[in-house]
Amino acid sequence: MKRIAVVCERDRAYSRAVALGIAEAAAEKTGWSLEFADNLETAGLSALEPYDGVLARISTDRLAAAIERSGLPAVDIYTDRIRKGFASVDSDQEAIGRLAAEYFLELRCKSFAFCGYDGIGYSDRRFKAFSGRLEAAGFPCRRFAAPRKAVDEFGATIMKKETVGLGSDAPLLAEWLKSLPPQTAVFCCHDVRAWQAISLCRAAGIDVPRTLAILGVDNDELVCSFTSPAISSIDNSARSLGRTAVDILSLMLADPKVRRNPPHMKVPPRGVCPRQSTAMFAAEPGWMAEILDHAANNVAKGVRVEELVAMSGHSASAVERAAKAATGRTLSAHILWTRLETAKKLLLFSNTPVSEVARLSGFSSPQYFCRFFKSRTGQTAERFRESAN
Repeated sequence: MKRIAVVCERDRAYSRAVALGIAEAAAEKTGWSLEFADNLETAGLSALEPYDGVLARISTDRLAAAIERSGLPAVDIYTDRIRKGFASVDSDQEAIGRLAAEYFLELRCKSFAFCGYDGIGYSDRRFKAFSGRLEAAGFPCRRFAAPRKAVDEFGATIMKKETVGLGSDAPLLAEWLKSLPPQTAVFCCHDVRAWQAISLCRAAGIDVPRTLAILGVDNDELVCSFTSPAISSIDNSARSLGRTAVDILSLMLADPKVRRNPPHMKVPPRGVCPRQSTAMFAAEPGWMAEILDHAANNVAKGVRVEELVAMSGHSASAVERAAKAATGRTLSAHILWTRLETAKKLLLFSNTPVSEVARLSGFSSPQYFCRFFKSRTGQTAERFRESAN
């Protein structure tokens, strides 16, 4: 029996998902026993003696030193930096930043900003990739400069105690949000930061998503749903990260060569889970925003162009011009895009059968949906779901 020490917070949805991924993968291994070992940072070396390997979110040098002294094979599942002698697995922070930029560019946003914590590794890397993709598209990106005290609080409260609330930088963040031009797309380094931004916008009378669109990371359903509007968020494949960590440790236990040259892997994000905080905020004029919202909210009913034109009170040609300006697509093409994005969300974030995905996405039949989905994505719906899990 191989006893594996697991050091991982369990209060926040992200950490719990990592732990669940670890549990799922370990259940497939013969003779593995997982044990939470929360006291390794303060306990003596003897605390590690019963174990054969370690999976740990190594957020301090003290914890790293304790594990290193034990001589056990270990996988860092936090990875603020690559540590000598440790394998590591991390979310692909650069891919997350690029995905956020692509998502906002797809919505035809023209003004962009980033809100995170300066000096926190994954926040900095997400910003660099986000702003770099925007720069390549010809757009600058504003950045909130978090004061040092707020950065220190991040480690003490959000990371350690996993709390959700406003930080000491709330007044500065509120003023920064007020300074942003209307119709700015704001990418936040995680869902708690997005929650803070939306809370401050609500207090300041800033309309989200009409004035600012806000996107987070982690897809923590509780945090994302416990505010109005609900937070759109990037799912960073936390369960896959946990499973990958187990696979790496298994290789290290089986092969001394792997243990001497520990691998470092990145797990790509699953995708964006869109909610109300980014719901077509950039559409102008106001009546166009209303009919696009109606199309998104009634996609399962098979909403049609004629219905939207009648709802607008304007001529078909005027509606088409406004739709093209707001979305870059004809109204018919936008309806199909909305159906496709709805289908992707259901495939990525639910276990809904493909036939039901077709119905909920407004397609006339499962057969037509499957043909359309493959023609647009290059994958069958089943393969698309499998490749993201």
